[in-house]
Amino acid sequence: MRSRRWYVLFAVLIAFGGAACTTAETGKPVSSGDAPAVTTSDSADPTTTATPTTSLPPRPKEIKLDSVEPCTLLTQPQLAELKVTRTRARASTSEVYRGAKECVLEASTAKSGYDYAVTAVTTEGAEAWLTGKRNVDAKAVSVAGYPAVRYNFKGASQANTFNCWTTVDVAQGQQLQVMFTVNLRDAFTLDQMCQMSEQAATLAMATLTSR
Repeated sequence: MRSRRWYVLFAVLIAFGGAACTTAETGKPVSSGDAPAVTTSDSADPTTTATPTTSLPPRPKEIKLDSVEPCTLLTQPQLAELKVTRTRARASTSEVYRGAKECVLEASTAKSGYDYAVTAVTTEGAEAWLTGKRNVDAKAVSVAGYPAVRYNFKGASQANTFNCWTTVDVAQGQQLQVMFTVNLRDAFTLDQMCQMSEQAATLAMATLTSR
């Protein structure tokens, strides 16, 4: 009787031990040195570069921006046309293009103040703004014969925005971007902001293509 009792106890222990070593988890195990994969999109992280899904027309030619100083792209007559009173070079502080070479053009009129930021982007082309993965409303345009994109924050209107951007696809993986910013609400309509951004981009491209 005792030997039978030990046999039953031994069988129970074997069955319990086998169940304790079995898990229901499936899939590839992650070692202690691996980090879990995280999928992000441009809408969640503006620094993420998406693979473009929308192409732009061909450029007349490529113009590399690596050695371009943005503050040299507007001549004195052009600055006067834009009513710019002061220029200053800086590195971009934007989330997407942090560190890119940039020139701020400060302007003023009798009724309002505004400025432009001209940025030489060498990390991605303008088509990135047409993917639909960024929090912007964008459309393809043409500036000085080059494919370009005009965009503003998604859902922007005169009542809730101060900015509009025009960015020109000048080379593979490079774009010349011009942001217009108004300092006083209702000084310009959203369409006027975008027109002024495009005007400044056109003038900068005139200088760039003449070199």
